Amino acid sequence: MVLKKWAVVSCLSFLLGGCGFQPLMTGQPETPQRFTLKISGTGYSVYKFRRELEKQLALTPQVNDKAYVLTVSLSEGYVPLAYGTDATVSRSQVQATAKYAIQDGSQPLATGNVTAYSSYILNYTEEFSTRSAQAAASERTLISLAEELSREVMLKIRVAPEKEEKAKPITSVEQDDAW
Repeated sequence: MVLKKWAVVSCLSFLLGGCGFQPLMTGQPETPQRFTLKISGTGYSVYKFRRELEKQLALTPQVNDKAYVLTVSLSEGYVPLAYGTDATVSRSQVQATAKYAIQDGSQPLATGNVTAYSSYILNYTEEFSTRSAQAAASERTLISLAEELSREVMLKIRVAPEKEEKAKPITSVEQDDAW
């Protein structure tokens, strides 16, 4: 049975070895990709999001020697999800959206939006538990948003076309000078 599994794994690795699959998180893992962060928004959410995004980007392996500028605009909101029989809100949702732009020097590389959601139960008779649930949901949402944004940024950097400098043709005057 073990020999059969080993044979199947060996055959699959041999057959799929040249399929063109390229792992997203490859690069030089000992040095992270360099980023300059510019995050706008208001409140504690921006602070928490920035710290989580810095942690996630520190895990991003270096793909190239460029230093990218990542500009993020963070917004967070609360939306009622469910209502009780007496028309009071019984469940709410935290929605955080990050609008981002990645620049390579002064050249724009990519823009986009990333959104994360988390919900929590509202209990009007227990204010402490409601506020604790709201804070925990907000924190979960910001952590999830930072993880998703770092994956999105890594993907955009990996698929960005490399700008190659074209070789300058040698003219007859330059050839004469070279001799």
